[in-house]
Amino acid sequence: MRNISELKFLCSSFCRQYQTEAKFYVDEAPSSGVRHLIVVYEKGGHDGAREFAVGIPRDWTDRDVIEFILWDRPNTQYPVWEVSARAYGSPMLDQSDRRTG
Repeated sequence: MRNISELKFLCSSFCRQYQTEAKFYVDEAPSSGVRHLIVVYEKGGHDGAREFAVGIPRDWTDRDVIEFILWDRPNTQYPVWEVSARAYGSPMLDQSDRRTG
């Protein structure tokens, strides 16, 4: 697991899909050069994983990321921030995930 003290905290929210608290951070300086959203699950997320990471599109502000995180998808298998990776194999958040849900 990453050292969260080196990450920028965005917000926290209850994750309905995994029935756990999720804390959201931004890794501003990954080796890939692309900012990443890092989600830390209190009780574990998909398959019990404590952490999930996904790239943030370059044109997204922190506000865009927070609004995306807080967008509610009550009857889906994955939380909105995991859809692009889990359902489509994409390494990046995708605004179209909001339109399809």
